[in-house]
Amino acid sequence: MKPELEKKLYEKYPKIFAAKDLGIHVSPMAWGISCGDGWFTLIDRLCSFLQWGTDKQGEPQVEASQVKEKFGGLRFYVYGASDKQYAAIDFAEYLSNSICEWCGRPGKQEVQGWIVTLCESCKKSYNEGHRPWRDE
Repeated sequence: MKPELEKKLYEKYPKIFAAKDLGIHVSPMAWGISCGDGWFTLIDRLCSFLQWGTDKQGEPQVEASQVKEKFGGLRFYVYGASDKQYAAIDFAEYLSNSICEWCGRPGKQEVQGWIVTLCESCKKSYNEGHRPWRDE
């Protein structure tokens, strides 16, 4: 994810992303949010729901330990979540399987050397050798 988008999430949800400054030997969160920009809105909405649950419903304070792409889907690992919060995380991870990781449009999972979730337009770019994280 682009640094400016990561920064927005970190500033908006400082309690959820408290581990981002702990160092790589303490928390994988120090590597940042390791997925494409297309999942920014999904992660933002998930964090909003999680923090709202803490602030308004007495749910535990969730702290992200790692946020990344794996096998074409979002993985949002946390400490201290309730069953309700884990259900929301599971649902967001499920939704990521149909959202283009690059642009956020509807997409689908395919094997392209490894499993990726892309829309048709981004799939074409991917097949032509373009990779947003390398091309910037």
